[in-house]
Parts: sequence; C-alpha cells; structure tokens
Amino acid sequence: MTLYFDMGTFANNADRELLNQIPRQVAAYYLALPLAREAGQVTVVTAYPENVAALGVLARLLHAQIVPVASPETDLQAAIARIYPASAPLAQSILVWTDEPEWSEAVIRTARAFGRALDQGVQIFDCATPLAEVMETARRQEFSLLVTHVSDDTARMRLVRRSPTSLLLVRGEYAPIDNLLVALRGYGSDHETLDRVLPLLAHEAADVTVLPLARSASASLNDMLAGDSSIRQHLQAFLGDLGQADVEVAVRLRQGDPASQVIAEPVSCTHLTLPTSDLV
Repeated sequence: MTLYFDMGTFANNADRELLNQIPRQVAAYYLALPLAREAGQVTVVTAYPENVAALGVLARLLHAQIVPVASPETDLQAAIARIYPASAPLAQSILVWTDEPEWSEAVIRTARAFGRALDQGVQIFDCATPLAEVMETARRQEFSLLVTHVSDDTARMRLVRRSPTSLLLVRGEYAPIDNLLVALRGYGSDHETLDRVLPLLAHEAADVTVLPLARSASASLNDMLAGDSSIRQHLQAFLGDLGQADVEVAVRLRQGDPASQVIAEPVSCTHLTLPTSDLV
C-alpha cells in the first residue's frame, strides 16, 4: 500500500536539519524531500516511492532506513523551489572518450558541435583511459554530457546502464542533427532533460523522438499508460513542456529490456540518454 502526503502541510512538518543533509541537486533529481526522523528511520516524501535506487541514495545520505510516502511531481517541484535558495548554475563541460583511436575524430567533432550549441567546453580523454576511470570522472558535477563511441559490446551496455551523466553514443561521422532520441525513465531526472535538449533543438532546428522506458522488462504497456497512472501523467507533462517550445515530437512505445531498446534504436537518430544509474 502506498501512503500519500499533502505537501500543503510540509512547511509545518519539515525537519530543517534533515533538509540540510540533502543537496538541492539530489532533491531535484529524485524529486524527494526528507520529512521526519524517528527510531532510526526517516520518512521521505517522493514522487517515486518505488524507485529503489533513489531510496538507496537517500538512505546513505541520511544514514537511516527510508520510509517513502508519495506526493505528486508538481507539488514536490514547487516545494523544492521554495525550500532551496536559487544559486548560480555550475559551469559545465562535455567529456569525450572512445575505446578505439580510429573513432576519435568523429567523437571529438560531435562533442565540439554539442559544445558550441550548449556553450560548454570539451575535455578529451585518451583512448587508453580505462572505462572505470572515465565513469568516475563523469560522475563529477561539472560534466553535463559524456560523448563516446564504444566498440566493446559489454562496455557499451555497461555505459548505457550505469553512466552517471547524460550519454551520447556516436555511431557515425558527425552530421547536422535532425532528430534526437530522448529516453525517459519516468523519474524526476527526466525534467532535467529539457534544460539540455531544448538548446540543441533550437540550435540545430531538430525534431525529437521520445522513448518512454518501462522500469522493468516485464512491465505491461497497458499498465504503464492506463487511466491516471503516474507514468502517463509524467509523460504527458514532459510532452506538454516540449509542445510549448514548438518542437515536433514523435513518441515511440516499446517493451523489453530498457538498455537494449536504447542501443537497438535506428542509427539515423542521435542517441541522447539521461543519467542511467536507475535504469536496471
């Protein structure tokens, strides 16, 4: 059974000491706020009480067992905006790496084109750099995107499943972007996509294909999109924001393993996925 919390009473119930333990970027990424601590447990208000990975992160930050209660996305977004003071955005860069030297030129050209569109610098890693080191570096907040070509199938799947930042898979020589594939996982981090995607769409006059990913390979499309399901509402909100930006959108629904669906998309799309640490 899922318990629901009225965010209208949050100001009177919030524990400020707990709030100080959760950085704004974590709260916004997972759409979650701690409410109260009792007997080694912390009650957390979240839009996604079923997101096991997010609950694990919060448990480590709060050093407690997490008891999730649900609240709508929009209510949590408004609460986070009220609680955390606005701050200047962190200057970010694009990280570049490939496991094959012959792909270096294509990957670097693609990264530099994205850097111009996003007004971000580019940091290039040597091909001999181990994948583990690349992923650890990409975890730092100053990197907004990892642009790569990975020839090794196992390494590519690992990146798609575990990349700590947005991931762009280069599958050919750079060409002007005419369509972006955006993979949505149905969590709060999807909303950060718009900040990254819209400048690219405006710069390249491109269209966008939205690929909603089931949170498990066995999930039914009927269950995902039925009635007033949270996934349906999440998708509608995301598409509504894109529609206001006057972007041509296509939605592609597929079932199966999420990482395999991203990798199997047609090569005519530029593949841009969000941080995939929750995509399991």
